[in-house]
Amino acid sequence: MQLFTKKMFSLNDLKYGWLLLISIVTFTTTFYLDLYYEPSKVQIVALAGYGLAFIIATLWGAFNYIGHVRINVMYQKNNDIYSFVSQLTMSHEEKVELQAYLEDYIQDQVDHGKSKNEATKEAIEQFKIKEFNSLSKNTTLFNLHAHYYLGGFTFIAVIFGLITRLFYLVSPTLFLMVIECTFYVYGVAFVGLFFTYKLIDVVLFKKFKMK
Repeated sequence: MQLFTKKMFSLNDLKYGWLLLISIVTFTTTFYLDLYYEPSKVQIVALAGYGLAFIIATLWGAFNYIGHVRINVMYQKNNDIYSFVSQLTMSHEEKVELQAYLEDYIQDQVDHGKSKNEATKEAIEQFKIKEFNSLSKNTTLFNLHAHYYLGGFTFIAVIFGLITRLFYLVSPTLFLMVIECTFYVYGVAFVGLFFTYKLIDVVLFKKFKMK
C-alpha cells in the first residue's frame, strides 16, 4: 500500500507540464470570459477557446505518454556493463552479483586476446541471449509506465475543487466558480486519460509481445 501511494503521488512523473498548464489557463480564461460577457449562450469565440484548450490538452496527453515510453533494456545496444546492469529490474544484491559475473567473463575474454570493448559487448549479448531463452518470452519491446500519478493529480484536483467550493460558499464570485469547475473538469480528464493510456498499453503489448 505504501509503494502504491508513493507511485500515485510521484507527481514529478508528469512530462511537459508547461503544455498542460497552457491548456488549463486557456480553458479557465475562456470559461470566465464566456460566463462574464454572455452567460446565457456559448459564443463562437468561446467555442474556439474551448476547442483550443482541448487540442492543447490532447497534444499534452500524447507527448506525456510518449515521454514515458522506454525501449526495453534487453533491446538496447549497450557497451558498458554498469549502465546495462543498472537498468535491469533486479535487487541491489542481484545487480552486484551479475556485474561481478560479467566482469569476470570480460576479464577471461581479455586474457584470451580480445579487446575489452569486444569482450564487454559479447558478455552483454550472451546475457541477453540467456534471458531471451529463459524468462524473456514475456518481455515486451517497450517498458510501459504505470501512470498511477494521474490518480494523484485527480485526487489533488478534487481536493482543491472542494476547497474552492468552501471559499465560494463564504464569498460567491464568478472567478471562484470558474476555478472550481476547472479543477473538476481536469480531474475527470485525468481519470479518462488513465484509462486511455491503459488501453494503448494493451494494444502495444498485444502488438509487440514476444511469441
